[in-house]
Amino acid sequence: MRRLLAAVPLSLFAAPLFAQGGLPPLQVPPQNPVTQSKAILGKLLFWEEQLSSNNRVACGTCHTFAAGGGDLRSAVHPGPDGVPGTPDDRFGSPGLVRSDAANQYLSDPTFGLQVQVTPRSSPSFLTAAWFPNLFWDGRATAVFTDPQTGLPATTANGALESQAVGPVLSSVEMAHDARSWAAVTDKLAAAKPMALATNLPADIAAAVANGATYPSLFAAAFGTPDITAQRIAFALATYQRTLVPDQTPWDQFQRGVPGAMTQSQINGMNVFNGPGRCNLCHVPGLFSDGRFRNLGLRPVAEDTGRQGVTNNPADRGKFKVPSLRNAGLRTRFMHNGQFTTIGQVFGFYLNGGGPFLDNKDPLLLPLQVPPQAANDLINFVTTALTDPRVAAGTGPFTRPTLASQRIPGGGVQYGPASAGTGLRLPGILAGVPANLGNVDFKVGVDNARGGALAVLAVAPFAAATQYFGVNVNVDIWQSPALFYRNLAGPLGLAGAGYGTVGFALPAAPALSGVTLYSQWFVFDSGVASGLASSRGAELRLF
Repeated sequence: MRRLLAAVPLSLFAAPLFAQGGLPPLQVPPQNPVTQSKAILGKLLFWEEQLSSNNRVACGTCHTFAAGGGDLRSAVHPGPDGVPGTPDDRFGSPGLVRSDAANQYLSDPTFGLQVQVTPRSSPSFLTAAWFPNLFWDGRATAVFTDPQTGLPATTANGALESQAVGPVLSSVEMAHDARSWAAVTDKLAAAKPMALATNLPADIAAAVANGATYPSLFAAAFGTPDITAQRIAFALATYQRTLVPDQTPWDQFQRGVPGAMTQSQINGMNVFNGPGRCNLCHVPGLFSDGRFRNLGLRPVAEDTGRQGVTNNPADRGKFKVPSLRNAGLRTRFMHNGQFTTIGQVFGFYLNGGGPFLDNKDPLLLPLQVPPQAANDLINFVTTALTDPRVAAGTGPFTRPTLASQRIPGGGVQYGPASAGTGLRLPGILAGVPANLGNVDFKVGVDNARGGALAVLAVAPFAAATQYFGVNVNVDIWQSPALFYRNLAGPLGLAGAGYGTVGFALPAAPALSGVTLYSQWFVFDSGVASGLASSRGAELRLF
């Protein structure tokens, strides 16, 4: 394995650290030096959906190059009032359907059996290595504490390590309730690396060739095969430190490359550093001052921001000033994702920021920028700060295709459902990938009669028929596997019933390519037939 990793060009990992252009020097924790084997392991883990408890979410699901390090997707979080379509809505990242400590589906008070949404927009990870504190509120600090031992694992510059361990156990982002690090590490130890991904970049393909396992990859990176939370964090942080977006037109202009920036971009840069006053907070180089500021965007009571970390009233409503590098690729801006274009952001600042004055930053003043200068400024931020390798997904910014990009959120469904009490159609939750060896595989049902008895039928053949007027989408006459469950939810209440069938899929290569067919049937006394049914769902084993 060490020879295999040595075959991957060191330039993919080491060179960017010594050619940073306009970026400040990169600070690395002495406890976690950058190595080639650690960086490639971190790249695998960053794009590894098996790191989540539903095999649909990787770090790279919410942080992708095409969105400038943020999330191309956007979903509504209803905010403190719990009502979508009101001013306190946030636009965050879709996570996973909530599940309990046993990884059984659990109705969430806000999202029910729908995918949960993060309460803040996904920040870019591309320049995270240069910030002393991470997350919008800065709760990931330079001193990384090992979550398994409770001991400090870095003494400085460890914000990336601190950040890396948060989402893995978040029940909104990547985990079921009360997920433990032991469950995470045991799952990785048994998982086939990149089993869910396709279109692997050359460096990832080389690393996982010849039967590589995660224990062997950890041994190559750390000397022994032990998989721990600290090592996961160290590898993820190391990978991110190799992603240096320093080939923007602005960087080339600073290096004296002729024609690196257009005249419009140069004009916009001068507005940025002059009447636009952007450079006061977005200091050129990193294009952030690394501080926390209140923009008056929303009332402090909706989200106290930095104050929630420091308990200092002076920090109320403050959020981290993000880097503007690759902002032109982003689709959401501000901590709540309120804006969708750079033009909207500029309009916000043109008027002196937001209307909520409590603790609003005194630097925010109405600007005097004429229309052409405004257009040049927007052009500068949108295009001159974008690294073309990030936009194209080339160089160090390559990535695989994830299973969640291929498999619909509800799985591959077919055929009609049959209504139960209240004319509610039971739904089948079949989005968990059926990869062989998946210890977290499950199929759920929702929108059924509360407290009813239900059965999941799994058969080798599909059907398209009816049984006493109930739609049947699987061949129930050829000895299907039947899994009975008493559904949760208030007894008899229409649409309140839900349940789960979960089991580990065998790691049997002979099953690869087999498709099974599944459907829920609910014994429902509220309808004449006494039975309701979901649509069918294909379970494609791979």
